[in-house]
Amino acid sequence: MNEMRCKLIYFEDRGKADLIKLLFAYTGKTYEDVQIKPSDWNFYKSFMPFEQLPVLVVNEGLKIAQAITIARYLANKFNLTGSNDNESILCDMVVEQLRECGDNASLIIQEIDINKRNLLSQKFLSDILPKTLNGFEKMLSVNSGRFIVGNKITWADLALVNSLEWLDELSKQVLKNYPFVKTHNEYIRNIPQVNEWFKLQKPLRVFKKA
Repeated sequence: MNEMRCKLIYFEDRGKADLIKLLFAYTGKTYEDVQIKPSDWNFYKSFMPFEQLPVLVVNEGLKIAQAITIARYLANKFNLTGSNDNESILCDMVVEQLRECGDNASLIIQEIDINKRNLLSQKFLSDILPKTLNGFEKMLSVNSGRFIVGNKITWADLALVNSLEWLDELSKQVLKNYPFVKTHNEYIRNIPQVNEWFKLQKPLRVFKKA
């Protein structure tokens, strides 16, 4: 693992690369953080597998696109996928559910009409998000909110706290009815290297007013 040289390519802002960077921060693994300015993107995009970011370059050869694919690759390398195949697939399930939830939230971000945006936000907070958090609450109740899969930290734990940051921006009351999710979020965020990483990040400004 010490011989694996990684270069993460993304834009200057926060976003899809956050979980990847959090995985590096938690494990203490080093990587080259290449931040591309929007004005330079046209030059770089033809070198990327699908002309989009993030992209992880491993040992100056392998190029991996897609944020979740990169995070899963690193989780496997960093032994953060659980203790067995069952735990590994549950980690995948959690992360994919977070992705699906995020896709629904992105519809709110992309909507420019304030009335339509409010309707989308209401549906998300009253229907879509509760279904996701109820599922996580049940999973976390097994071990009193410490880990969402198994009895040690996995990339699913890091993915969850990463997602909850931008969900909290949408509604400051988002966790009030989910005590185990709230406990989990506080527990994982208080891990020193996780806490330090979040402190160093720019504030999120995802849900902007129209």
